Amino acid sequence: MQNTLNKPTGFTLVELVVVIIVLAILAIVASGKLISLRKNAIVSTMEGMETAMQSAATLTYSKATIAGVEKLASTTLNIDGTTVSLAYGYPNGTAAGIAMLMDVPQGDWQKRASVYSGAWVYWHGVINEDAGVAQCYLRYRQATSSTARPVIDVQTSGC
Repeated sequence: MQNTLNKPTGFTLVELVVVIIVLAILAIVASGKLISLRKNAIVSTMEGMETAMQSAATLTYSKATIAGVEKLASTTLNIDGTTVSLAYGYPNGTAAGIAMLMDVPQGDWQKRASVYSGAWVYWHGVINEDAGVAQCYLRYRQATSSTARPVIDVQTSGC
């Protein structure tokens, strides 16, 4: 019968160091993926908001055409009980225009008037600095004539 009390059991110091190094490498790789996923989530959400803005503008223009106000430089239109300011049939770039049509959760997204006249800006709430400085924003610029559509810019270089 063998004596098992004298047999060494457990891990050696070298084995423990190797395991710690492997875990550290895995943590570094995983953190890089998580940071990338955060940016991808913000960019994807902004692209979804861009599509929603385009749809809101198109539907508003359709209602303005039916009402016969699509050629006016400035007017208002009642859309489902909400008065929306228009520029050439599209929502204008103010709090009374496009911001009235976009149902964006407060806290998740910041919004303000742009430095450009007739433009409205949205940026994600995790970005602490101003959207223009951070270069991570969605900007809606109202139509400037009866033959022009609104311009929606998505800037993601600083997200």
